Amino acid sequence: MAVTNHFFAEIQAFDEVERAVSATYTTKVGSTSDNFIVDRVITVTDPADNFTITVTNGTVEGQRLLISFLNDSESKTVTVTCTTGSDYSLTAAGHYASLEWVGSSSGWVALSSKES
Repeated sequence: MAVTNHFFAEIQAFDEVERAVSATYTTKVGSTSDNFIVDRVITVTDPADNFTITVTNGTVEGQRLLISFLNDSESKTVTVTCTTGSDYSLTAAGHYASLEWVGSSSGWVALSSKES
């Protein structure tokens, strides 16, 4: 595959795995029970209530996930709970957690985050 084709395919795949949520959600990490669907980017906009995003264990080391709180006009909290790894509390627009799966011992670790 040519480099340009690779980047084009990656961009198409990225568009397909961005998920907008505003209520309780469990991530899809590419397992057979997820029908091999992988969430790469999760965006949150104006949830009506506080809710939790559960991040299940990754399937391959180096797998990444970005959760972004885009808009919060109702002053709600999104709790990000990792099955293995640290948890995060996103309480305002602009908060985010950029995570990488490093294996079953450490779980999801933060590459970067902004939270309360």
